Amino acid sequence: MLPLKTILYLALFLTAFFASIYKHPIIGVYAYLVTYNINPLGQWWGRFLPGFATRYAMLLALAIGLGVLFHKSKLRFGRFFEGQELLLISFVGVMWLSIVVGQSGGMDYNIDKMTKVLLVLLMASHVITTKRYFEGMIWVFVICGLYLGYELYGGAGSMRGGRYQSGVGGSDFGEGNFLAAHFGFVLPFVGVLFLKGGWKVRLLCVVAAAFIVNAIVITLSRGAFLGLAVGGVMAVLLSARLSRYRGKIIVLLIVGLLGGLYLTHDGFWYRMTSIQAVDGERDLSAQGRLDAWDGAWRMAQDYPLGVGVGRFFNHIGEYHSHIAGVDTHNTYLRCLAELGFHGFAILVLMIFTAFFMLWQIDRRASELTPERANFFHLYAYATKIALFVYLTAAMFVSSVYIEEFYWLLMFPVFLKRALDNEFLDAATEDNLSKVAKSAQLNNLKSHV
Repeated sequence: MLPLKTILYLALFLTAFFASIYKHPIIGVYAYLVTYNINPLGQWWGRFLPGFATRYAMLLALAIGLGVLFHKSKLRFGRFFEGQELLLISFVGVMWLSIVVGQSGGMDYNIDKMTKVLLVLLMASHVITTKRYFEGMIWVFVICGLYLGYELYGGAGSMRGGRYQSGVGGSDFGEGNFLAAHFGFVLPFVGVLFLKGGWKVRLLCVVAAAFIVNAIVITLSRGAFLGLAVGGVMAVLLSARLSRYRGKIIVLLIVGLLGGLYLTHDGFWYRMTSIQAVDGERDLSAQGRLDAWDGAWRMAQDYPLGVGVGRFFNHIGEYHSHIAGVDTHNTYLRCLAELGFHGFAILVLMIFTAFFMLWQIDRRASELTPERANFFHLYAYATKIALFVYLTAAMFVSSVYIEEFYWLLMFPVFLKRALDNEFLDAATEDNLSKVAKSAQLNNLKSHV
């Protein structure tokens, strides 16, 4: 007999699957993100799932696709492709091209994976097009972050050398540094929900933030530490536009800093200080990263078109034999080495476009009433901070083929389409108001 948690998960999964098809594809998008975050197969109850349920990502992607097809009249988007979407298509195209121009033939798993990610994101970007759907997505990340943080607090996963190593979270970020980067980009959205919400929402956000920060400390991730430091500085600098919330933002940052300091310990600070240690004092992990970065740069110079997706491991030993077969531990250099200067240029352009779109969203939202504009100012702000956190952490992990990186880069597209629809809704309401006033005036005239 199946465990109760397995039965409950199956019931929820099947409900989401059919609801995505018959009610609205946004349900499938949320379910997809939940399973992506928690990785059912990594849970103890996931071992009892029937065979069909182990392909949860493919099934939910299918449900989203069918939902989009059946409910296309309900979808609200303007241009079919935004520039960011075209860049993402081009980036995945470069991955396919690397099969031909790379140094080792054959199809790498990550090409297939990123093609599927592209399809899911293109569907999601045509579904998450309203304020309600966007904030629903944010809640999925926050609730899942609370769940994962609670798992780490309860001792889940494996430890090595006094730090969390792996075993919690989605397959893309089950390893400590990746999980810490994931938590880092979720935190700014927890802060915005706190600023926007009532006391119940704020209480939930405080609990979520506590478990998430504690989980980051457990990972002892230097990349996440630097990312949060950069994010904190940028949160203060960029808060100038949010005059209504600036004081609260600074208070939240101070409280968060004090809470984080309370959760740290001597081992945490010893590892953090090794970031800037001189040659003789660096630990093996830090020195190995520097050697991998040097090898990646030299590899890119030797192979300007890239060595091909997943081929860095095959070539790094040619530059530093003692780290043969290891990763770059750097998103940008991994991209440069495997996808060449042209692939790297597209990635940089996607990052730049994300920030440019957020700036445009901020500027255009100011044309709305303060009540309507507030939503977009806050979430554009949170997305900028999340990008700064994640892009900094990405200097210490290889996120080139990590799905959530591209979800974050697509947040501005979701927000932009939601803003477009907000303008349409505002115009419709304004017209209805004018019609109502005109009818009221005509009634008065008729009585006269």
